[in-house]
Formats: sequence, structure tokens, C-alpha cells
Amino acid sequence: MNEKLFFLLTLCLFFFSCTSNEEGSISQNEISVFIDEFDVFDTSIWNKEIHDAGWTNNELQSYDAQHVSVGMDDGRSVLMLKAERIGNKIISGRINSRGKKTFKTGCIEASIKLPQLSDGLWPAFWLMGDNEKQWPACGEIDIMEMGSQGAIEAGKVSTMMNTAIHYGSNVNAHRQEYHQDNVSASLLDGKYHRYKLERSEYSLDIYVDDEKFYSFDISKASGRDNYFKDDFFILFNLAVGGDFTGIHDMDKITALKDGEKAIMYVDWVRISY
Repeated sequence: MNEKLFFLLTLCLFFFSCTSNEEGSISQNEISVFIDEFDVFDTSIWNKEIHDAGWTNNELQSYDAQHVSVGMDDGRSVLMLKAERIGNKIISGRINSRGKKTFKTGCIEASIKLPQLSDGLWPAFWLMGDNEKQWPACGEIDIMEMGSQGAIEAGKVSTMMNTAIHYGSNVNAHRQEYHQDNVSASLLDGKYHRYKLERSEYSLDIYVDDEKFYSFDISKASGRDNYFKDDFFILFNLAVGGDFTGIHDMDKITALKDGEKAIMYVDWVRISY
């Protein structure tokens, strides 16, 4: 075989992902431009966040670096965001890729295993505009959030997912569009599930395990295209209580009693075209 041809074929095989149907594996025939499989916690990509309780959304947890780690789960190396209650204090983990790794167009996807959420745990996989604009002018895309007050009240925490976008020139002009619906099967079944955003110039399409969940219009006609033109950085976090869950009393958090822990696992995150 011609050496040049052999090189090109090898390069294609390297860049194109496999088509395995194994639980949690990458299954698209797209060109990967970035993937982190969390063999280590790579500080060239990720920042660990530190915040006090109540810092945003009236959430009950504080965030510290010690509740973010990389470890093993079922033979795979994973990111672990651990929430735990110690007396009257709840501590959890949150990371972002601001200023280090961004996403603009194409596909971003993560394989995540969620803990039991009811009542009070609030995991999220989302994006924020990597720019100098204040929220919500920076733009926000919530790919996956679970554990909402509506899901708790409906008794459907294991199947009801939220996705949303936030935008506006300032806080007083904040606008949002969100979609809450049930998926076909439990996302709290102890397995890894894939949450994906396909972003084009005109739309933001959300998928769960390759099933389309919702589509946001960000075309010029929508009047919000300017808020979603920039690069976006990536966030993962496991919040506890707060406005989204409708729980502001620590003693009403049934998912996390004193001395208990809960972990959100991320097997990999990938950007592709």
C-alpha cells in the first residue's frame, strides 16, 4: 500500500469515533476534536469552584475543591462530584472550563451516571458564554438538569428532565425558555446515560441517549441570536436544594441525611463535528 494512503487511512481511523453500543460508550460517527475521559483531573482544562452556601439560586450546599475528584467506577476512570451532609452543613463539587476549553458549534456530549435525587439533589451539565458579559447577557445553555420541584411533586424525579436557555441584556431584562418533560426510561437506574447538545447557527438541539428531547430556536428571527454567538465554557455540578428544587430547608432534603453522601459520575465529555 502507498505510504501516504496508509497514513491517511490511519488518521481517519484515529479521528472517527467507534460505533460501539456498549453502555456509556461513544457511538457517533463524527470527528472528535476534544475528549476528556478523566484518567486524571486535568487542570489545563478544568477549574474547581469554591463558593459559600446560598451563593446562587438559594442553594443549600457550599462548593469546595475536596469534593471534586477522579476515581474508578465499574472499571472506568471517572470524574466524581460528591455531595455530603455533615451536621448542618452540605458540601458538594462543581467544575468549569472557563478560559481553558470552549465549545461553539457542532456537538458536545457527556456520559453521566446520576445518584438517587429525591428529594433535593440537583445535578446539571451546562454551558455559559466565555466572554466578559455579565449574566444573562453572556448566554446560558442548560443541557441537562434534574430534580426539579415539578418532578418531585409529580413523583417523576427519575424520568423528568429539564433543559433551558437564559439570556437578556441585564438581570432585569432576563428571559428564559425551558422545557420539562419525561424521557422514555429512568435516568436514575445506576447506568451511564448520554446527554448531548447539537449547536448550529440556527438551533440548539438536545438529545438523551440519541433520542431528541427538545430544540431551541436561536435564529435571527427569534431575536436572541446575539446571545448565543460566542464560545461557551462547560460546567458540571451537583447542587442541593434551592429554587429549582423548591426546597430551602435542609431538613427536608430526603436524599442526603446527616452523614450520607451522593456522587455524580462523569465518564467522559466530548466535542465533535
